Amino acid sequence: METEQRVLEDDEPQINYWGVKAMPFIIGNETFEKLGAIGTISNLLVYLTTVFNMKSITATTLLNIFNGTTNFSTLIGAFLCDTYFGRYKTLGFASIASFLDSIRRIVDQKKEVAASPPRRCNGCFYSPDSR
Repeated sequence: METEQRVLEDDEPQINYWGVKAMPFIIGNETFEKLGAIGTISNLLVYLTTVFNMKSITATTLLNIFNGTTNFSTLIGAFLCDTYFGRYKTLGFASIASFLDSIRRIVDQKKEVAASPPRRCNGCFYSPDSR
């Protein structure tokens, strides 16, 4: 009877969790991602108020909506990943979509630069004619 219990206990696979070893990398990644997002948002606030001449409160409201939407979309993505698609399919799809979007942006930027002639810069800190 005792040998049967040992055999049954030994047949179960032992679960090995790697979360504790990976946790510093995840925390570091999230920390630097958040620092980058905060820096981008503060620069975007200055851009919206100076270039687009938005009122400060309007620009702040727009950026708060943007920040809340991006934070909430990660929860939706986590729910879809855990419920329907799985971790690796979701990660693969997101990586491919991000890569294709980067390629699209590069192509659009090159088209825009090629189509627009250089402009004269009066009052700039540097202009090609000031040498």
